[in-house]
Amino acid sequence: MRDFTKGKIGKELLLFSVPMLIGNIFQQFYSVADMIIVGRFVGGQALAAVGISMTMTMFVLSTLFGLSTGASVVISQFYGAKQYDRLKRTMSVSITTMLGMSVILTILGVSLAPTLLRLLNTNEDILSDAILYMRILMSGIVFPIFYNIYVAYMRALGDSRRPLYFLIFSTFLNLGLNLFFVVVLGMGVAGVAIATIIAQSIVALLCFLYADRKIPLLKVRKLIFDIELFKLILKYGIPPAIQLSLVSFAQLSITRLINSFGSLAMAGITAASRIDQFAMMPAANLSMALSTFVGQNMGAGHEDRAKKSLHIAMLYMVLISVFMTGVLMVFRGPLMSLFLNTGDPGTPEILRIGSEYLNIMVSFYFLFAILFAFNGFFRGTGDAVIAMVFPVVSLTIRASSAYGLVGFFGMGPEALAWSIPIGWGFSSFASWVYYKKRLWVGKVATVKFNSE
Repeated sequence: MRDFTKGKIGKELLLFSVPMLIGNIFQQFYSVADMIIVGRFVGGQALAAVGISMTMTMFVLSTLFGLSTGASVVISQFYGAKQYDRLKRTMSVSITTMLGMSVILTILGVSLAPTLLRLLNTNEDILSDAILYMRILMSGIVFPIFYNIYVAYMRALGDSRRPLYFLIFSTFLNLGLNLFFVVVLGMGVAGVAIATIIAQSIVALLCFLYADRKIPLLKVRKLIFDIELFKLILKYGIPPAIQLSLVSFAQLSITRLINSFGSLAMAGITAASRIDQFAMMPAANLSMALSTFVGQNMGAGHEDRAKKSLHIAMLYMVLISVFMTGVLMVFRGPLMSLFLNTGDPGTPEILRIGSEYLNIMVSFYFLFAILFAFNGFFRGTGDAVIAMVFPVVSLTIRASSAYGLVGFFGMGPEALAWSIPIGWGFSSFASWVYYKKRLWVGKVATVKFNSE
């Protein structure tokens, strides 16, 4: 475990965030491996189907991911304040809550998959594959949920390395299973989904066993329900849950717009978006590391150290984003080609749309870095509401701008790319104003503790 209330800020941020970054690279590789294998061995239409169903699945899961984020903020603050009994009870309450909600969402996701995908105006030529992929993923959502909450617990206590080892193993297992089910057995999108569920179940089990046996603070022998701690988890969990739901909803509206341009546009932007997610991961991981860093320091009453960590993290994030802009401008074509089958007749158009999308968007990565630096800081201070508002506003502006650029200016798929920096720019400026006015002060977690 790591105590961030002391030591050199820049060094500690990097040491903590690098294992998280490597872990998230491997975690993202789950979906990227799915996309590459489907695109190269099944075809462009299958690539579009997987992209649409992944977007809808994330919308269904957004509430659970938001609640796990809220629990991790509370745990990091209790850890910084050395209130270990509250920490353990918070963990127990969050597990109970997530287990119940996972069962409910599994039932809803599997049964409503056709209806949800039709609401996105999914093209008939890819609808059956999209439904199949989503139903398989939703049938095993308990595994990624419990992997993510245990990783969140460990990170809240300053441990970002151990989950990485399990994830690396699971990622290579997922890749091997993908190749076996799709290339050897010819199972198409179903094989990719099954491979993902198997790999996620293994990594979830490994994280649980390690935490239970090696980290005393994360050892839970019985599940309890403490109403005060439940309210506290909701206080910090509902805003990010709403944020993720609204973000996912905005992404769904954008996906619906992309569908209006046809399956090739969906395939091109799907591939480009996976490359974009990799490029933004270093800055996004520094934002998550900053949240834990700020949470511990605010919990210990070290506001000046928390503010200094924001300035250092933002500098790192901007520099990294500028570097990633240069890399993608040079290599966007070869990277896009990884997802495509050269024998597919739609490949040239998919490549053109995806490359154009990347070329426009990556020029403004520095705005993303500024926005997420402030968001990480606000989340760590416990200002969960505002940490929800600015990213949601950014994506809402993006969605509105995309429809406006298409409707009023007659743009094609490139409108989706131009709309992104518009949202980033507005929310970055609003975040700066909020920070300078110190409206985030006084949001650190407090709760009455009921003993058993």
